[in-house]
Amino acid sequence: LSASRSGQSCHTVTCRDSLLVAKKTELCLEINVANISGFDDQNNETEMTDFKASVVAFEVQKNFANKFFSNKAVAKSLIDDTSGNLLDNLYKLLYVFTKNKKDSEKTTRNIIKIAIKIGMLQRGDKFSREEKANLVKIQKNLRTVAMTLISFYQVDHTYDRNFVIKYLTELETLLKNLISNHLTDKSVGRVEQIFGVVKTPEFLDSVYVPKKNSEMREIMGTVVSDLNCCLEAGIL
Repeated sequence: LSASRSGQSCHTVTCRDSLLVAKKTELCLEINVANISGFDDQNNETEMTDFKASVVAFEVQKNFANKFFSNKAVAKSLIDDTSGNLLDNLYKLLYVFTKNKKDSEKTTRNIIKIAIKIGMLQRGDKFSREEKANLVKIQKNLRTVAMTLISFYQVDHTYDRNFVIKYLTELETLLKNLISNHLTDKSVGRVEQIFGVVKTPEFLDSVYVPKKNSEMREIMGTVVSDLNCCLEAGIL
């Protein structure tokens, strides 16, 4: 009987120990999962905020000026704080859409490169009379697109995807025609890459279709504010 009770006691202790170990293991796993999740969120937040358009613009402008210009008049920065804020928030919008830091940076960098190079060609008086007229068309088209994007965001039930795609397609064609005589095929490819993202139904719907992507919708509110600032400042 004594041996039986002793065996039963040992068995009970062993079971209790096993349960304690199992509970501790489960708790550790929960903590680790929570830590990993928190790390991922923190990492995503860092990737969304560590891109600075002004830094990229300075590098692009400096390199392009060294290759093609000797005139000090082109040294002044072509990307001001207002434009820089717009590009920074556009990067965030692209990052949320693609979930890919490299792809988002590529698209934003390409926008900066094309904008800088066109600005420097204009400042260096490299465009013909006809090209200057085309540049005016581009500026008008860009302003129309900006005002349309603002309106579609601020006024419910006005979003017209085909309307936006039409103007973006026209803008792409105008840009490619303008730079083809001055820049390389690689630059033309950059224009195509930009519009291959921003004029897609998936991207536009994610911004404007209610509840499709709440995070993009929230960031778009900041982009709209930036667009308004650029319009008021005469940048667009």
